[in-house]
Amino acid sequence: MKYLPIIICLAIYSVALFMPLPAQTQPAPEETVSLTEATHINDAVLILDSFAWKYQRRKIVNLSSFNGAINIPLTSVTWRKALELIAMRNQLLIEDKPGFIALIDVVVSREDAQEAAAADFDVGTNQVRITATALVADRAYLRGLGIDWSTLLDGKVQLNASFSGASNIASDLFGLSASRITTYDGQPIEVNTLLNVIESNQQGSVMANPSIVVNSGKQGFIQVGQDISVKLKDEAGNTIDTFFSTGIILNVKPTVVRVDTLDVIHLTVSIERSSASPGAVSTVINKNTSSTELILYDGEETAIGGLYDTDELRVRSGIPILKDLPWWVFGIRYLTGFSTYEKKERETVIIIKAEVIDSVIERARNRK
Repeated sequence: MKYLPIIICLAIYSVALFMPLPAQTQPAPEETVSLTEATHINDAVLILDSFAWKYQRRKIVNLSSFNGAINIPLTSVTWRKALELIAMRNQLLIEDKPGFIALIDVVVSREDAQEAAAADFDVGTNQVRITATALVADRAYLRGLGIDWSTLLDGKVQLNASFSGASNIASDLFGLSASRITTYDGQPIEVNTLLNVIESNQQGSVMANPSIVVNSGKQGFIQVGQDISVKLKDEAGNTIDTFFSTGIILNVKPTVVRVDTLDVIHLTVSIERSSASPGAVSTVINKNTSSTELILYDGEETAIGGLYDTDELRVRSGIPILKDLPWWVFGIRYLTGFSTYEKKERETVIIIKAEVIDSVIERARNRK
């Protein structure tokens, strides 16, 4: 019996020696996430928040001013790694708080912000004033006038008298500006006078006449219209409002180039004329676009046309009052009136003028 304790200890040691070791825990496959680079930061936070709450019982809150796409594709990475990559790509910080994880902006001192702002632009850079005139007129009327927009020079264009309807042009033009025009056969006419002729005959109108000053090498944007809202589904299945710009939209990027002693302007321009037609199923956006690259001298103008659309008009003619009676009044409306349908093609012409403006330093010196 004196060897019994020794036997018991040996038995326990043998059992412990041959017991299998516990398996190492592997990360659950549910912890990985995949996102596209076009995913909005709010949608990404919403997706990662579900993982953070499931595995750490904490919420993710976006307290930063960043409000755009994450700009980085993520494929099968853990939610914590995805959060760190998003913060690193968009210059954000992650703060672990009791109960939640916060995305915050990087704190920049005032001096550093001023230095960064000064490095983004050169105060000695020239500026360019872009003036645009958007004309919408009846296409047949413009063809009747015989306007040659390619001859636009110093605010004047030429008219071709060989076009049909040219015989009716002289009285309109002479009545508005007799002092400027002697003959109309190939004679330049001022654009302002031409626009007055078109508007006075109710054959068109100037839709917009915006003007914008842009730094050389920077992007300028002009929109005369409205943004429409279309409901779409995001990756998480949520309904979001996506806005589309419509109207007359002008994107310009002028660059001033010095050739010897002359300043020329390299102009990249994109023009869009669009309108929205909401329907029961979807929204249709009718769009006419044109884009080009130009080289203009200081103060030169150019015209961009060829943007067409068609309007269908219903005109009711006949004896006044009687032609507009309801159909159930003995059918008198059918005896005293008739309806006609007209299709009119309208052309949009954009006239662009570019002028070089001195830099802010030169303007300040000239003022002093």
